[in-house]
Amino acid sequence: MAYLSISATAGRGCTALGGVTARRQPSRALAGAAVVAALNSACGERPLEPRPPDPGAPHFTVMSFNIELGAKREPSTLRSIGELDADLVGLQEVTPEAEAWLRDAYADQYPYQLYQSKGGAGGLAALSRFPLVDHGLRPAPEDWHPAWHFEAETPAGPVQLLDVHLRSLFSGDPNPVRSYLSTGSDHRNEMALFSDWCEQSIPTIVLGDFNESPDGPAIHYLEGRGFFNLLPAFRPGQPTWRFRSTGDQFSETFDHILINAELVPLNAWVQRRGESDHLPVLAHLEPRSW
Repeated sequence: MAYLSISATAGRGCTALGGVTARRQPSRALAGAAVVAALNSACGERPLEPRPPDPGAPHFTVMSFNIELGAKREPSTLRSIGELDADLVGLQEVTPEAEAWLRDAYADQYPYQLYQSKGGAGGLAALSRFPLVDHGLRPAPEDWHPAWHFEAETPAGPVQLLDVHLRSLFSGDPNPVRSYLSTGSDHRNEMALFSDWCEQSIPTIVLGDFNESPDGPAIHYLEGRGFFNLLPAFRPGQPTWRFRSTGDQFSETFDHILINAELVPLNAWVQRRGESDHLPVLAHLEPRSW
């Protein structure tokens, strides 16, 4: 299949196409929205084919990985982060013990590191080969997991990232049935709140543990604002979470990397590494224009 790239400008950042940029450049914004819609509809048909970067184009890789409370100090999980060697890494469920290990192990490989580790599942971290600008944690409703907003100075220019860990299926309400039934609306509200902090003028990546499948409400919310979900486009049906059982027969696609139309997707894939119940998700990207 011929590769379909995002070559027109859609709404920028994490806000809707009807924002300031879209009003200034309506024809380009509509063209970008049409291309993103075509890509999203293509996800249910034939997968996109990985391709190399355009000649001379700056490019980089990004990874999202929920390390499951530091995988309970299981070293193969933390070692796999360096072995996979992405340029930019967003982590979830980072404990203080995992932070200490990562800081020491990857001081040279990832000279730029940010941490908001916690004893529970709300800890986040960013590891990068590129300088990072910390734009702060964004608190979640009901004291659920926060999101982290930061920016990386990549060879492709500044790239904005939002690292999220949306609430789990049974943590929204003391009543497990009510919690399960309200997950969709809670996820959408979380994503609307988190993404409202993002700028509109630069390439943007939203990544993390969404605790929902590719057709979930938070994903739909972002797609409605011009974002493109990478893994289902290149590897439809590839799971990122497994319930530990014989053969991992219980699995779901809960971890996602989405980009706005200022970035061009080259590839996206999952690596079976470590002992976390989640698997690392990676993507290869280049800027739309350079």
